[in-house]
Amino acid sequence: MEYALKASEMKACDQNTVTRIGIPSLVLMERAALAACQEAEGLIPGKGRVLVIAGSGNNGGDGLAVGRLLALAGKQVTFFMAGDSKKLTEETRAQIKILENLGFSIQGKLEAAEYDMVIDAFFGIGLSREIAGDACQVIGRMNFYKSQGAFILSLDIPSGICADTGRIMGCAVRADLTVAFAFAKRGHLLYPGREYCGRLKIKDIGIPRKAFGNTLPAAFYYEIEDAAGLLPKRAPAGNKGTFGKGLVVAGSRDMCGACLLCGRSLLKTGAGMARIISPSCNRTVIQQGIPEAVLSAFDGTPSGEKVKESLAWADAVVAGPGLGMGEEAYLLMKYLLEDTAIPMVVDADGLNLIAANGSLQELAARRQAQKLVLTPHPGELARLLNIQVQEVLKDREGAARKLAGRFSCVVVAKDAATIVVAPGEERMYINVSGNDGMASAGSGDVLAGITGGLLAQGMSAFQAASLGSYLHGLAGDYAAREKGRYGMTAGDIACSIPFVMKSLENCSA
Repeated sequence: MEYALKASEMKACDQNTVTRIGIPSLVLMERAALAACQEAEGLIPGKGRVLVIAGSGNNGGDGLAVGRLLALAGKQVTFFMAGDSKKLTEETRAQIKILENLGFSIQGKLEAAEYDMVIDAFFGIGLSREIAGDACQVIGRMNFYKSQGAFILSLDIPSGICADTGRIMGCAVRADLTVAFAFAKRGHLLYPGREYCGRLKIKDIGIPRKAFGNTLPAAFYYEIEDAAGLLPKRAPAGNKGTFGKGLVVAGSRDMCGACLLCGRSLLKTGAGMARIISPSCNRTVIQQGIPEAVLSAFDGTPSGEKVKESLAWADAVVAGPGLGMGEEAYLLMKYLLEDTAIPMVVDADGLNLIAANGSLQELAARRQAQKLVLTPHPGELARLLNIQVQEVLKDREGAARKLAGRFSCVVVAKDAATIVVAPGEERMYINVSGNDGMASAGSGDVLAGITGGLLAQGMSAFQAASLGSYLHGLAGDYAAREKGRYGMTAGDIACSIPFVMKSLENCSA
């Protein structure tokens, strides 16, 4: 796995590298400059014009060093100091001295000119206040240069983006490329920061993971090699029961599609067997759409005894997609939540039923710790917490953690950058796979099925939720390559799951 650090975590790493490991800060700065220069040089035509906008902190020092290396390589570099000269760090002061010794000058005023590249080294990851006044004007000028055709390269993070949350701190630079040093920061992966970063490149500058000390960063994400190593193991002598039995409780009259998407996804993720509980009106569609599944159809009021029989058979449950909000749906959720031990994913109407019924909330809260996975989008999360959607969007992590604590459950807070949290734990998974073509009806049903399939194969709730989110995004990326982001559907995502699983198998072979 890869880590996504808070600003404080990165600062501690820097400090440990300098004081405990013994690598001088200026050495790290030179390595950062060299890494960024290697990315920048090929993007600048010939002896193209480069503007470096530097702040007074170490991010500014990085920028001055990058500009120096580019100038010595033959580029036409203009240096502009935008920060407060009274607040220069020791390292940035040293970089200014080097430039002076080489005969370069640093401007205190931005001149009207055209540039091929602007290097944003104004604010780094330490930004903790809203930007206004002259600083906002400098950022506006960088964005203006971009509108005129300049390539914007931000060092470590675009100026104005909060490194911890991805929030815009009043105003922010829209980069074409962000070169991040040592490790990703949370603000690189969470929106809107993720969008403002443009293309993200993470460069090694000599800060080892040993610099974490005894406390690892809380947030992490997966890359393809990580996912390949996390897939449930396949027993060569196994049978259909060996690989997990998933119970899908989904669908209602005129809402059968969610059931199909969920059930197919569960099986395509590797579960050996599936049983579906759904109203009899959906019998023909389900039998034709998922002939591999066992169907337990019911007329009228569902039988609590038959639901309990199905629960005794299953290794994991997925409940809620297309279930509706009627009395039958309420009873099904009640019967399911009365079982306190079986791993369960609740999505869509299942979440809305819990939000609307105190009795279901009480049952959910009595379940064993981390045996329940809730997968709300921002609106559902707001309903479950009885707050406004704006409050969720302002602090999605905080809202997800509050819900996780309330029901002692794992929460998959769905969004363009999905996060996964568990009760009483600092760790947080941030999903980096997927694309905007997945913003399509039924996509969440596919995610619920994938997560349920992993749960049925014995994965823990947090790991199934995290890996499931990543696989879901990979399947969406595959579908986008095949169908395009405009024309892809949730069905295309479900159909892409086997190709993703096969590619991961090949990775781990």
